[in-house]
Amino acid sequence: MRSLLRRTGRRPAGTEGTPAGTTKGIAGAMRPTDFFAEHDQSGWPPGGPGNGQPQLDEQLLARLRQGPLPDISEVAAGLGLLDLVQDELEAYGTGGGQQLDDREIAVAMTTLEAVTTRLGCPLRLPFRDFTRFRSYWNRNDGYGSWQARRDMVEELLAPTRAALLRVEAGFSRPELPDQSIAALRDPAAIQEQIGRIQRAVVDDPPLAVGSAKELVESTAKAVLLERGLSIDDKDDLPALVSKAQRALALHPSSVTEGPDGTDAVKKILGGLMAVTTGLAELRNRGYGTGHGASGTRVGLRARHGHLAVNASITWCQLMLDTLADPNAPWRKVD
Repeated sequence: MRSLLRRTGRRPAGTEGTPAGTTKGIAGAMRPTDFFAEHDQSGWPPGGPGNGQPQLDEQLLARLRQGPLPDISEVAAGLGLLDLVQDELEAYGTGGGQQLDDREIAVAMTTLEAVTTRLGCPLRLPFRDFTRFRSYWNRNDGYGSWQARRDMVEELLAPTRAALLRVEAGFSRPELPDQSIAALRDPAAIQEQIGRIQRAVVDDPPLAVGSAKELVESTAKAVLLERGLSIDDKDDLPALVSKAQRALALHPSSVTEGPDGTDAVKKILGGLMAVTTGLAELRNRGYGTGHGASGTRVGLRARHGHLAVNASITWCQLMLDTLADPNAPWRKVD
């Protein structure tokens, strides 16, 4: 079981030459050695004790506690850090050989808790360092048995590992095809929202919801500007969506020929309008950024972020693809 779940120290192909303690060139994956730096952090002068030995990169961990690392997915960082913590706890519990001391393992565990909390699968261990781990195993039939301690660590960490792997398997990078926005005179607002969504969709559901709503709003305004129509700053999202769909002959009430004029497509178009209205309501009720929340956003999970983002991407791609289509019905209406 463990061999199937565990991603132990094997570096992904093509990254064998990457120095420990760096993230550049790791192609989105991390392993335990990437949390060490090959330089002296003890304050000794060059050539002194410990110089050149891998030391826990506490600056890297501090950045990771604050938020995602550049070019490294939260899941990859979480899995790599989980491997590090598991390796260290098992080494300590089975005769020594661990690389970290009590304070350093506490730092690593605190960082792992921060990452898993952001991903919606918070890890809460019943001890904070090696010393407390020893007390824990003595209270739970781990005295005198290395295997019992290994099993103990596995039992504590396996649910979080499985949760991280589920997040990894379900994660997709939301985006709009380049050709969908290439013809816009000013795609900056749309590109900004897409970038924000990509950073938020897994570990910041409120920002994902708020940004998804803003992406629809920016797309609707871009469509109106491209069609030479004015924008009323007083319009809410449903009004903007309705005007944009009318501008492209995609409103359910539009009279068009071909598939766009069928009852089937009109039902889908009406459904998309309802989806964007729901998106605006979700954000306006305090579940998305942009409006101050009156309290904790209870129950908001990564799946809600994915729901909001995928809904917005579907509507925006339809609008932008229709705008760019040389044979779209709106061109014949004009």
